Amino acid sequence: MDLNRLRGFYTVVQQGGFTAAARRLRLSQPSISLQVKNLEQEMGLQLLERHPRGVTPTREGQVLYEMAEKLFTTEEEIDAVFSGHAQYEGTSLTISTNQSVATHMLPPLLGRYRNLFPKVEISIHNMRTAEIIESVGKARTDVGIILIDPLRDDLEARPVAPCEMILITPVNHPLSHRRKIALSDITEYPFLSYTQDTDTRRLIDRPFEHQKLKISAVMELGSTDLIINYVSLGYGISIIHNLNIDAVRQDLHIRSLKAYYPRQYIYLVTRRGEELTPAVKGFSDLF
Repeated sequence: MDLNRLRGFYTVVQQGGFTAAARRLRLSQPSISLQVKNLEQEMGLQLLERHPRGVTPTREGQVLYEMAEKLFTTEEEIDAVFSGHAQYEGTSLTISTNQSVATHMLPPLLGRYRNLFPKVEISIHNMRTAEIIESVGKARTDVGIILIDPLRDDLEARPVAPCEMILITPVNHPLSHRRKIALSDITEYPFLSYTQDTDTRRLIDRPFEHQKLKISAVMELGSTDLIINYVSLGYGISIIHNLNIDAVRQDLHIRSLKAYYPRQYIYLVTRRGEELTPAVKGFSDLF
C-alpha cells in the first residue's frame, strides 16, 4: 500500500474534507483527491461518502482510518523522540477547553505528550466556549479546544476530530423502540437541556426552531456529564454530542441525529500568524 495515498485519506477524514486536508499537508486539493481515488481503486473499496458539506468514512473507511491513526501516531512519536524533542525543556503549555474535552479527550493525548515532552509544564483551564476563544485571542492561553469554529480572522481553527449529536433516553423509554424519530416526537417528552446562554443549547434548538417546534425543557444544566446522569435516572431525555458517552451503555438508549444536525467537529484553536513554540507545536502535532 502506498503510504502517501494512505496519509492523504487519513488526513481527509481527520480534517473533515479535501480542502482542509490539502492545507494541512501543503498539497493542492486535486492532488489529495487523486490520492484518495487511487487508494480506493487499489483496495477495490469505497472509503468515503462525499457530501456537499464534507465527507464521512464508509464502514470500511472507518476501519482503515482507525488503523492508519495507529500507524501515523507511532510515526510521530518516533520522530519526536529521536529528533530530541523528548528532552525539550524550559517552556510551558497552557490549554483552555471545556469540561467535556478535558475529561474525555485530553487524558490519552496528555499521556502521549508527557512521554514526548516530560519537562514541559502543562496548565489546563476549564472555561466556557466564549471564554476559551477570548483567552486564546488575548494570548492568555496557548491553545484552545472547542466544539465550534470561532470564525475569527485573528484565530486559526483546525478541525481535529469528528463528533455528532445524539439523542439519549432511558433504555426502556417509548422512543427507544421506534425505528424512526421525528423532531416532533422529541417535543412530546420532558427534556433536559443546556443553559440558555451556551452555544450547544443554541445548536440543539436550531432545527426545532426551523420547524417551529419547541422542546419541553424541564431542566437546564451546565454539564454534559450531569445531563447524562440525570437521563439515566429517568428525569427526561436529551440531545448531546457523543464526545462524553460510550456507545455501549446498559442504562441508556443512544440514537444518532445526523439527519437533523450537520456533522460536528472538535477544533484546535491557535493565534493566526504567530509561530508556535516547540512545546505548543508538539501538542498541535498530536492531532
